[in-house]
Amino acid sequence: MMHYLILFITSLLAGCILFFVHMILPWLFGPIIASILLRKYTRIEYKWPKWLSEVGLYILGAQIGASFTKEIVVDIHDEIFYIFLMSLLVIILAILIAQLFKRFTHCTTETALLAAIPGALNQMIMMAEENKNANLLVVTLAQTSRILIVVMIVPFISSFLPTGHSSNTAVETASMFEVLNVGTVFMLVIAMIIAGYFFKMIHFPVPDMMGPIAVLMIWNLYTGLDFLIPSPLIILAQMFFGIRIGLQIYDLSSQINRNLFIGVLIQNLLLIAGTFIIVVMLNLFMDESFNDLFLSAAPGGMAQIIIVGIETHANVAMISSYHIFRIFIILLIVTPLISMYLKARDIRSTRLKIDNIS
Repeated sequence: MMHYLILFITSLLAGCILFFVHMILPWLFGPIIASILLRKYTRIEYKWPKWLSEVGLYILGAQIGASFTKEIVVDIHDEIFYIFLMSLLVIILAILIAQLFKRFTHCTTETALLAAIPGALNQMIMMAEENKNANLLVVTLAQTSRILIVVMIVPFISSFLPTGHSSNTAVETASMFEVLNVGTVFMLVIAMIIAGYFFKMIHFPVPDMMGPIAVLMIWNLYTGLDFLIPSPLIILAQMFFGIRIGLQIYDLSSQINRNLFIGVLIQNLLLIAGTFIIVVMLNLFMDESFNDLFLSAAPGGMAQIIIVGIETHANVAMISSYHIFRIFIILLIVTPLISMYLKARDIRSTRLKIDNIS
């Protein structure tokens, strides 16, 4: 228990320092830096309870769900074609970059594809476990490292981009405790936990975030009582997440060799650069801020991108809708197609071996 307390207090102090020097995402980068330094320069093997990370996801999910007002849903409905097009282009980009990753790291096609597809980390790792030609370590490192690289690079890019009209919504919307009584808050929390458990049972990506999103989205559309999650809770969620990411960075650092590090770095930089170009082209036809579109397309974990969106006063409902839609495309279309392709490759290679033997 004392180790958790030391980790939390040190992360809080680091966040405060970065906040006062006006660092981008201080409550995320502060804990990342603090947890890495504690692991590196002390003899204690710090761990972070999984349930605290899940609490952070629930808070971020609640913030996203609360952002889905009736007006936002109408806007999203009007842009469904662009949501589908952007998701498709990002996935195609990832598949093309997978071919470069394969040549550079000399890995198998299975490994390259599973390492490159963004937004469905758990599903790609599960497929790597099931496929004997896929390198589970490379897939895990590539997928996890992408989240870390996106957390480090995307905020800085986003901080230089112009924000849109959505930045005023946070000021006009009251805090949750100003709109709801304690009983209603308790009821919504229970509903979010139940919904999160349901998404876990059906093995949906980021269930701890999807549960609160679904509950509060339905609540907003049914009642029309819009509210925002209090800032201290958002800061707490970022800290819980930052500590977890920092410990992950330290653990991964000992497993990555030079070629793999360079390959993963190039792969993710190309994904981010390619995404930027896609957004530049689509921005010519869309009436949205460039920052909102870039974060909507960014190839990373939805939770991390949403944190950046909150800090840059972006339209988090729009951003999360793009990422959720991309997850659906990956789960319902891309994952089955990749699975069929990899199985077909196994069958062909087995037949070739049999023919060569005979």
